[in-house]
Amino acid sequence: MIGTRQILHRRNAIDSIRKMTRTMEMISTTRYKYYYNRWLAARDYHDALARAGYLLVTSPKLYNHPLLKTNLSGRSVILAIGSNGGLCGSYNSYVYQAMKTHISKAEKLGKKLDIYAPNRRLVGLLNYHGITPARIYNDMDEMPTELQIDEMTDEIVNQYMAGQLDYFGIVYMRYYSIASQQAQTLTITPLAELIDDLTTRTTAIWPWALSVEDFYFSPSVTEITEGLARMIIHSSIQSCFMDAILSEHVARMIAMKNATENAEDMIKELTAEYNRARQNQITRDLLDIISGAEAIQ
Repeated sequence: MIGTRQILHRRNAIDSIRKMTRTMEMISTTRYKYYYNRWLAARDYHDALARAGYLLVTSPKLYNHPLLKTNLSGRSVILAIGSNGGLCGSYNSYVYQAMKTHISKAEKLGKKLDIYAPNRRLVGLLNYHGITPARIYNDMDEMPTELQIDEMTDEIVNQYMAGQLDYFGIVYMRYYSIASQQAQTLTITPLAELIDDLTTRTTAIWPWALSVEDFYFSPSVTEITEGLARMIIHSSIQSCFMDAILSEHVARMIAMKNATENAEDMIKELTAEYNRARQNQITRDLLDIISGAEAIQ
C-alpha cells in the first residue's frame, strides 16, 4: 500500500494537469467564439458568390472558357487541412481517413494524385503512413492571410486553365454546428462541381427563375468569368480553412473538458484514498501508544 506522501504527490501532479487542461479549454473556447463571429459575418458574402456562380453555370448559352471545361491530364490534387496544434482528439485521423478514399481511387484509376498540405500536425501523420506531400505550405498561420489564399488560388486556376490539372479538392473538417463536425471533401475544380456543391449548401438560392442573360454585364460575361471564378475559389478555400479552425477548437474544447473532468474524478478518488490511509496511520499510532502504556503498567 502506498503511503500518504506518495498519494499527495500524485494528487498534486494531477491537479496541475487539471489546471493546464482547464486553461487550454478556456483558450480554445475564446478562439472558437472569435472565429465563429468571423464565420457568421462572411456567410452572406460566400452565399452571394455562390448565387452569381449558379447563374453562370446554369446559363443555356455555354460560354467558352477553360475554367468551365473538363480536363483530361490524368492529374489530381488534394489539399489536406489538418489541425494547427495537438490535444484535439481524433481530428487528424478523421481527415486522414477521408484522404485514403482519394488515394485508393487514384490508384485504381491509374491517375496521378498530388497531396498538398499546410505544415501542421497532419504532415507527421502522413509521413508515418508513408505518404510524402508534393507541396507543403510553410509559414502559414492558423488562418492563412488573404495573400496566401490568393497565391493558392492563382496556382490552381493557372494549372487548370493550362490543362495540367483535372481535379482539385480540399479534405477538411466541415463545421455544421458546435455539436456536429465531419471530415469531408469540397471539390474546387471543375468549377461547375464547386458551384453545384455551394448552391446546395445555402438555404435559398436566388434567383431560381432567372438566368445570366437576364442581366446586363459590362464588361461581358466571358470577360468577367475568370475574375468571378477566382473570387469563388478564393472564397471557398477561405471557407474551408475557417471550418477547419472552428472544428479544431471544438474538438480541443471537448477533449480538454473530458480531460479536466477525468482529472477531477481522479483527485476525488485520491483524496478519499489519502483520508483512508491517514486514518489507518492514526489508528496504528494510537494502538502503538495504547500498547506501550499497557506494557508500562
